[in-house]
Amino acid sequence: MIINILIYILVIFFLNNLILKKNFLKSSTGFDHQLFVNKSVPLTGGIVLLLPIVYFFFDNQFILINFYALMFILGLMSDLNVLTSSKKRFFLQFIIILIFVSITKLEVFPTRISLVDIYFQKSLISYLFTIFCFLVLINGANFIDGLNGLLITYIIIIFFYLFKLNLVEFIDLNSTEFFSLLILMAFVLFLNLFNHLFLGDSGAYSLSFILGFILIKIYNLNLQISPYFIILLLWYPCFENLFSIIRKSSSKLNPLDPDNDHLHQYLFVYLKKKFKFSDLLSNNSSSMLINSFNFLIFFIASNNIYHTKLQLGLVILCVVAYLISYKILRNKVKSL
Repeated sequence: MIINILIYILVIFFLNNLILKKNFLKSSTGFDHQLFVNKSVPLTGGIVLLLPIVYFFFDNQFILINFYALMFILGLMSDLNVLTSSKKRFFLQFIIILIFVSITKLEVFPTRISLVDIYFQKSLISYLFTIFCFLVLINGANFIDGLNGLLITYIIIIFFYLFKLNLVEFIDLNSTEFFSLLILMAFVLFLNLFNHLFLGDSGAYSLSFILGFILIKIYNLNLQISPYFIILLLWYPCFENLFSIIRKSSSKLNPLDPDNDHLHQYLFVYLKKKFKFSDLLSNNSSSMLINSFNFLIFFIASNNIYHTKLQLGLVILCVVAYLISYKILRNKVKSL
């Protein structure tokens, strides 16, 4: 297994450099990239993680891998500027997830809220809610991918706790192979932190899609776990998206269009201007601060994943901390 990991790390390194030399899939547009990058960086994170994820999931999850590939292709079309319309991308996401949920019968149920569960007993409502959850997660993940390391570190942290709690066994994943995947993702993170690659939409869409599937499946197969533990693990990208929708809608803006008013962007600008950090240091420090908070919250939550009140309390704490931090950082950035 170690030899296979080393071989694939070399493959990732040389493949990424080859794509960079060919000037293929380079990042050249968008606030997040122009903010701290002064050279062409390939959007290859999704590509280099495609094969190992297919390898680790292929044996028992053939349907999953096919839809994972579809989500990857959708993101790749966006990275290649073939599909530039946010509305069309959202519509295609909806269609892919609708078909996936219909085939797999995947449901976020029960919620342990009696009134909600009464309605969710009707499969159509439950399926629509599951589709909604996937869409919020995928687009929220794409939003937080505005800083190097922010999204992939967040996913690695979640995978780490799933591994630590032995929850991967519920979805027939070999612990050793899953740990190997974590090592490969850590190497991609290293390249991402030093501007050797970006995840791109292909990486953000596909990784968040498979993350959502894993967490819902784990809950479906172990209903003793509090559903709010699953919600907590996904709170950041999901709340980032929901808050963005509310914020943009109140300003009569298209909720699907990107903007520069996210928490991680304000934190980046604040560190850069206040402490005169370099672009790269500001970027990596912002990602580290946000994910350090999440790591600590998940550590507390992992001590009792069956305790609903604890998990719900932590979700509320995270939301309050986000709103307070957002307001403070926004005011400070505007005053700098």
